[in-house]
Amino acid sequence: MAVAPELPELPCAVAPGQRLGDVEEVLAGPGTYAESGFVYASVSGEARLGPDATLEVTPAAASAGGAVPGLGTTVVAHVVRLSQERADCTIVAVGDTPLAEKFRGVIRKQDVRFFEIDKIRLVDCFRVGDFVRARVLALGDTRSYVLTTAASDTLGVIAARSAAGAALAPISWQYMKCPLTGRKEKRKVAKPY
Repeated sequence: MAVAPELPELPCAVAPGQRLGDVEEVLAGPGTYAESGFVYASVSGEARLGPDATLEVTPAAASAGGAVPGLGTTVVAHVVRLSQERADCTIVAVGDTPLAEKFRGVIRKQDVRFFEIDKIRLVDCFRVGDFVRARVLALGDTRSYVLTTAASDTLGVIAARSAAGAALAPISWQYMKCPLTGRKEKRKVAKPY
């Protein structure tokens, strides 16, 4: 059986995935998660122990005055990879506030819209390079936030480029049009369209 590494003296600066304490001694609070009997940091920042033995990590960007994605907040994400089941993104802004530190997000197939989920093809909703307005559905794991575009008509693609390289203009909730070629491309478009 391996000996547990020395736990940090609190308060201190921590990195995502860093072990902070034993679940028998402390509770996981904001910015942390419990797994396999231990509490770990889910974001980089300052770890503190609250009066009720709750471990919290204040994100570094928040302590420096910047915005940080939180549960239920609206974010702008840049699509970096697509698969049949999910779109991997980089969160670049919370609301209209650009982020100093980039966060990873994922839009799962079932979180694109509420209806006809079995008929959704992600390549008809997003493309690599699109900018998407989404809402933080869950804080996820240490790797990424879970995002949704199903919560409102105002969520979806807000900026995209056509195959010809021109900025696409929204024409309906599921189509954008290239001003150069006149061709329509499928997207899950955010209002107004």
